[in-house]
Amino acid sequence: MFATQYFKMAAVLNMPILALAEWMMDTAALQETHPFHRVNWSDWAPGPSAFRQHATVLTQAHEAAMNKDREMMRQLELAHQAALLAINMNATYIAMRSVHENDESLRHNVGYPPKEGTTRRSAGTRALKLTKMVMKVRKGPKSASVAITFTRDPAAGLYHLQMCKGKPNGEESWMDDGLHKSCRVVRSDLELASWYYYRGRSQGDNEAGPWSDPVGIIVT
Repeated sequence: MFATQYFKMAAVLNMPILALAEWMMDTAALQETHPFHRVNWSDWAPGPSAFRQHATVLTQAHEAAMNKDREMMRQLELAHQAALLAINMNATYIAMRSVHENDESLRHNVGYPPKEGTTRRSAGTRALKLTKMVMKVRKGPKSASVAITFTRDPAAGLYHLQMCKGKPNGEESWMDDGLHKSCRVVRSDLELASWYYYRGRSQGDNEAGPWSDPVGIIVT
């Protein structure tokens, strides 16, 4: 896919369903306020409105499938596949438009983490902090949930969160848990009495900050 030349698409496409729905909502907000895309978007490409619709359907389908009903689980899978198709089309459109306009800034602050070496920092663009962000993980607002907060980086467009169930044992232990606009994230429906570890980093226009130190919590 053309978009993979510029974006780390796997970091988005492999998100858990609820994290993907949240990312689609955040990305819709970024794209509809982008100085170029908000006034130059082509109708054929799924944009912010379509992303919000997919996010709503994903969330509703996920809730309906919680009782393991076979038909509801099939509907969830169909909704998931439709959302992934919309994301692929959206990312491909943005990548192609940036090449057509010869303007790499069209790939900045649109929700997708960039591949290393594909962008340059524009003059006057604020750099991400070089120090690790400070992360805190506490008991969430309800049972089987946790609340994750981390220090704000003024240069970040998004924050990249990763999770590991059980103690991490190398990079392969970590799973992507979403790209977030907010510095506070709540994760629900976790397994009780289990250890979960989280880490995060800032995501800028053309770079990523260092990963925070892992923080663990026992879910209650």
